Amino acid sequence: MLAKVHEERRVLGYSPEQLFAVVAAVDLYEDFLPWCQRSEIIRRHPNGSFDAELEIGFKFLIESYISHVELKKPKFVKTTSFQSSLFDHLINIWEFNEGPVPGTCNLYFLVDFKFQSPFYRQMANMFFKEVTSRLVGSFNDRCHLIYGPGVPVLENTYEQRP
Repeated sequence: MLAKVHEERRVLGYSPEQLFAVVAAVDLYEDFLPWCQRSEIIRRHPNGSFDAELEIGFKFLIESYISHVELKKPKFVKTTSFQSSLFDHLINIWEFNEGPVPGTCNLYFLVDFKFQSPFYRQMANMFFKEVTSRLVGSFNDRCHLIYGPGVPVLENTYEQRP
C-alpha cells in the first residue's frame, strides 16, 4: 500500500507570522483540531526544535505518537515521525510566504504518511479526504478566533493536489 499524500496551496487572510504562530503552537492542537485529543511538548532541543506527543482519535480509533517539530519563524514548520508504532512515516510541511495583499499569506501545505497497520491504512483510505479537507480550515478558524476576521481573499484562490 502506497503512502497517502496531500498537497495544497492556498491564499489565507492572515499574515505568515500569524499562521506560523498558530501552526507552531503544537501544544494547543487539542483545543481546536477535531481529531486531536491531547497534544503536549515533551522535549525542547537547543536548536529550537522540539518533540511533541499527540493523541489522535478518529471515529472509534485512538492512538498516540511522537512527532519531531522543526521551525524557522515565520517561514516554515516541519513535523516528522518515523518508525513509530502508529506510522511507518509521517511528514507534514507548512510553508508561509507573503500573500498578494498585505496581511495575507501564500500557504503551502503537505502531508505524507503511511500507517504501520494494514487496518489503519484501510481506514485512512476511507477518511483521508474528510480529514485533509478539514485540516487547513481548522487552522484558519483558529486564526479567526485569535486574531479576528482575516483580510478578505477570493474563496477560490487555492489549489489542491490529491
